[in-house]
Amino acid sequence: MPFIVINRTNALDPIRTVEYATEAEADTAARELLKSQPGAEVLTAQLIKRYSAQVRVTAQEAADIEPDAPAEEAAQ
Repeated sequence: MPFIVINRTNALDPIRTVEYATEAEADTAARELLKSQPGAEVLTAQLIKRYSAQVRVTAQEAADIEPDAPAEEAAQ
């Protein structure tokens, strides 16, 4: 199973998208990240499952709505 490096102090850090074949490779990448960002909180993690989802969006023309009769006409 692959390993990843997570920078908890920067959720947008692109390192989170890189997968490493071994724990040692992930550890090396984590240590390099700490050298460049000493204040970072860095984790290594083993991927167990991958999840994905799809969203389907459809659109169609809306039908015209007939205006309601004014209250005076409705009472007659």
